[in-house]
Amino acid sequence: MSTRLVTPTTHARRDIRCDVGDAMVANLAIHFVFFFDRALDVDKLRQSFARTLDSYFIFGGRLTVVAGRMAIRCRGRGVPFTIVASPRNLLEAMRATADDTGQWLVDPVNGTTERLGVGPLCRIQITRLADDATAIGVSWHHVIGDMRTFMMFMNAWAASFADRPVSTPLIVDDRAAYVAARLPDSGTAEPGVRCLSPTETVRSVWYLAKNARRQRTVSMYFADSEIDRIRGAYGRRARLSVNDVVCAHVAEALMSLDRAVSRRTLAIAVDIRDRCGLDASLVGNILTTLHVDLRRGDDAITIAQRVRDTVDHFADHHSDMRANQHFVDGLGAWQAARVVSTAFDPRRWNPLVTNLSGFDVHDIVFDGARPVFCTQVLKLPVAGLGALMDGAGGRGMVFIMSLPPEEFAALTTPQMRAHLHRFRRPDDEIPWVHRKIHL
Repeated sequence: MSTRLVTPTTHARRDIRCDVGDAMVANLAIHFVFFFDRALDVDKLRQSFARTLDSYFIFGGRLTVVAGRMAIRCRGRGVPFTIVASPRNLLEAMRATADDTGQWLVDPVNGTTERLGVGPLCRIQITRLADDATAIGVSWHHVIGDMRTFMMFMNAWAASFADRPVSTPLIVDDRAAYVAARLPDSGTAEPGVRCLSPTETVRSVWYLAKNARRQRTVSMYFADSEIDRIRGAYGRRARLSVNDVVCAHVAEALMSLDRAVSRRTLAIAVDIRDRCGLDASLVGNILTTLHVDLRRGDDAITIAQRVRDTVDHFADHHSDMRANQHFVDGLGAWQAARVVSTAFDPRRWNPLVTNLSGFDVHDIVFDGARPVFCTQVLKLPVAGLGALMDGAGGRGMVFIMSLPPEEFAALTTPQMRAHLHRFRRPDDEIPWVHRKIHL
């Protein structure tokens, strides 16, 4: 194994002041892996990565506090770039990510530790696999930005590798002020965030210490034809998106796992750039969450239509970014550190789903090769966090979620698998990757 600190050739001496979206994810790190079925030039990968940091210098920053607010100091010491060799082959590596044992494919950022400003916000690991395949693992602190931010960075890295011009992101010094000045006046006056009480904070810390390492990750694949049948069955009275029906389909199953729980809140992360007329290249967590009630006994059709109604009325009733920021601005530094979504309940997990589809992750090309598989590696301390992603080659959808061991066991029984895939047919086209590794 070899590790080198990669730094941009030009150092930006800037502090990026964070906003409420960043505060909500200040303890979270995201791990993403791209699998290629050939050996890639690791020296060229490292050199092109260094050039990319010139424009995306925020990935080399460190967290700090400026005037009582969290900020990213872009005078950091760069990004650790590690190269390792593994005796496992491509299929074994991909299967590890579905079996929630794939953490060896990333050099993980520690969300809690890095929040104290003592470590890098991004780490890269290149894994040379036994059959001359390559895995690129990227771990980044969520405070850098959301999935759109990450994919802008990955596309820029691929462009730099191919000696093409690198895109220029929009990095503003005060995210909150920039967004607030451009948000429409419409939207809810009720914030979608709250501050944990001291008792809840203690309970949350105890939960993390006791249960964080017990979480399991479930991963399931839905073929395009399977999803078409689900949409046909659920969308008889309303126009439903793929996201609507897959979230509802899984939510119905989740509500059947614990009979002691009659209600949960499904939170769906929403990128507001396009919806609120913001620059598409804006770096940050330009997100809010939609909240959908889940009640025991609701069928998937009801849940799907409730999700669609919430999305359709986003601008009028659910655009809460301005209210959220106003709420956080009135807090002290200690209180701001305890800001969470109103869907978060330390006594009972609630599902929070991020739609990572539609970002063309399989179009990231290095050395003329497209990834055969891309996935988020989930090993999250909080149950209920999940994601919806494109399947291999952009075909089908993959749903992953971190669950307590009891719920994981209940969701992966043969009976529940049959229920989840009741719309699947024997002749459905399922890529070999997903036949091998997913539920």
